[in-house]
Parts: sequence; structure tokens; C-alpha cells
Amino acid sequence: AAAAGVTVRIPPLSLCTDNGAIIAALASELIMAGRAPSTMAFGADSTLPITDIQVAGEAG
Repeated sequence: AAAAGVTVRIPPLSLCTDNGAIIAALASELIMAGRAPSTMAFGADSTLPITDIQVAGEAG
């Protein structure tokens, strides 16, 4: 990261596990409902409200 001029900030694991579990649970539900998993090219938007679901290839 330093070679690329990027500062990496990693929160303590205790602050990460709940969010990861929620994201994984939602992804599991979407995949079981027939949605294809997103590729690594799909970006994240940390400014979306928690009531919005961003799905690859769809707006809104």
C-alpha cells in the first residue's frame, strides 16, 4: 500500500464481524433467489443508505 501511495486503515476485528455477517447473509439470500454473484469488478458504495441494495447490472 505504501508503494502505491495509499494509506490502509483496518479496524479491529471486533468491529468488522457483524457487518460481514450481515452482508454475507444478504448475499446468500440473493444467490438462493437466483441472482448471480457479483464479480470482483463490482464496486462498493459506502454512502448508500442501509435500506438500499445495490445489485450488479441494476440501478437503484
